[in-house]
Amino acid sequence: MALVFRSASEARDQLHQEVPSLALANWRVKSPLDTNYQCIAWAACRTDRVWWPWDDPRFYWPPGFAKFPLYAPVPVDSFVEVFEKKFGYRLCGSPSFEFGYQKVAIYENAREATHMARQHFLGWGWLSKLGQEEDIFHPQLTDVAGDVASTAGQYGQVARIMRRSWWAALIRLCLFRCWWAALKFWFYRRVIPWDLT
Repeated sequence: MALVFRSASEARDQLHQEVPSLALANWRVKSPLDTNYQCIAWAACRTDRVWWPWDDPRFYWPPGFAKFPLYAPVPVDSFVEVFEKKFGYRLCGSPSFEFGYQKVAIYENAREATHMARQHFLGWGWLSKLGQEEDIFHPQLTDVAGDVASTAGQYGQVARIMRRSWWAALIRLCLFRCWWAALKFWFYRRVIPWDLT
């Protein structure tokens, strides 16, 4: 699917229905709608494919890590393992910004992991890819949190916070990919007629 440059009001109308807590947050669109990737890929600084540990060719999961049957619940620990072993993250106790570190947050409902958010590089807030829709900036982790009931269709609550040093991100080329995506999205906002007000 091609990129879709929805207006901010159009995105807001849909996303406030899907993530009700956003209606009370000061969030903004950072990228166009793009079905090529979702929140886990975005947390891993990738924008080229959908990441999820289901054993199905539509989903990418790094080799050597456990996969689950299609639509089976996926535990938070599956994401913790990949982000520790492949990306150099470690569990930590606080979502607060720490100079020299990049953080991610893993959300869960009562049944399974649901979402990941990545801290802005300079700690100004958090970046989330909402499903296969837009990437957004939101100041607080609670801005995309919601009901933990698995039937509610919401992201639930933050279950784990992980961090890695900027050096660990640099040697894995993740910083380059994050900066490249940010530059691309900045270009879109400056050059393409796109109503973000």
